[in-house]
Amino acid sequence: MANFDVFNGDADGILSLVQLRRAEPLKSTLVTGRKRDIKLLDRVEAKAGDKVTVLDISMRSNAEHLTRILNAGASVFYVDHHNAGDIPDHPKLNAVIDTSPEICTAMLIDEALDGDYRAWAVTAAFGDN
Repeated sequence: MANFDVFNGDADGILSLVQLRRAEPLKSTLVTGRKRDIKLLDRVEAKAGDKVTVLDISMRSNAEHLTRILNAGASVFYVDHHNAGDIPDHPKLNAVIDTSPEICTAMLIDEALDGDYRAWAVTAAFGDN
C-alpha cells in the first residue's frame, strides 16, 4: 500500500498538509508544483489499496485522473475550496468541498481536525488572501 500527498505549492496547500501530517503522520510520496500548477493527479500512479490525499487543487481540472485513480481501487481524501465541477459519487472518494469566498483549504482541514493546529490554518488563510 502506498500513500500519496498531492497539494498545491502555495501557502494554502502546503499548510493544509502540515496540519494534516502533524495530526496523522505517515510516509508518503509528495506530489506538488508551483502555485498555478494544479493538474497534478496525472502524476499519480495509484493502485488498489493505495491512499491519495488531495489538497487545494481543482477537482474539475483533475477530473479525468481522479476517475482513473478511483477506478484503479485507490481511496481518495479530497479537500478544496475551488469550483469542483461535478463531484463523482464513488465509495472510495471522501470529498470536502466548500467554495465559499471566506474559506480556504487549510480552514477546511482545521475544521476536520477540531482546531488542533489552528495557527497553521490562520497563516494559510492570510497567505491565500
